[in-house]
Amino acid sequence: MNRTTKFSASLLMAIGALAIVAIVASLTQNISSTAYAQDSTPTAPRTDIGVSGTGRVFVAPDTAIASIGVDITAPTLAEATNQASAQMTAVINAVKAQGIDDKDIQTSSYSVYPITNTSKEGETPKITGYHVTNIVTVKIRNIANVGQVLDAAIAAGANSVNSVMFTVDNPAKAEEEARTLAVQDAMAKAQTLATAAGVKVGKIIVISDVSGGFQPIVKSANYPVADAASGAGPVETGQNEIAVTVEMHFEIEQ
Repeated sequence: MNRTTKFSASLLMAIGALAIVAIVASLTQNISSTAYAQDSTPTAPRTDIGVSGTGRVFVAPDTAIASIGVDITAPTLAEATNQASAQMTAVINAVKAQGIDDKDIQTSSYSVYPITNTSKEGETPKITGYHVTNIVTVKIRNIANVGQVLDAAIAAGANSVNSVMFTVDNPAKAEEEARTLAVQDAMAKAQTLATAAGVKVGKIIVISDVSGGFQPIVKSANYPVADAASGAGPVETGQNEIAVTVEMHFEIEQ
């Protein structure tokens, strides 16, 4: 084979190799384009009905939580703290005498701060006394004795009854009832929407409890000390609202 023939054969082989590479590249590009087209195909939007439902149950409270305190002002720190301690001890003993257990009495706040006079400009304020506040939280499980317990505390030296909260000690049963009502409310709303839109409610897609619990009733007490000798004052307990809210999503059937 002469040089011309060898050169022609080599040239043909090179051209053939380039052609094969071009074909493979074209096929690869087509496959990639097809795959991309398939992947980028938009999915059909989910059609569903989304609603929320609320269930409410009203129950009579069975427990009261009272905030009872002693506020003392005295010329010296020792006098203020000693007097506050003595009065609070008497208050706690009086509360216990009404059948309140130790576990149901807890100190919720204790503060001490100086009282200063109004000084002239440029002068350092002078301390003229001290103020001590000692507050305990009392859980009254026999709700009929709320007024009696408060009056006993005031008679023993309490000069601050900040609030009385009426609550339910174990709201689980009422919450379960409210949750059932919430689901029924949500399903009724979904049916109303579907009927108005001319479609049917399908199976449940999602259901979740988004809120719940009871709302305690908080009343301001403000019992004057002078009223302690007049007997237990009237205390109205009212009712507690236990509310639960659920969210539900249903498929739409045409």
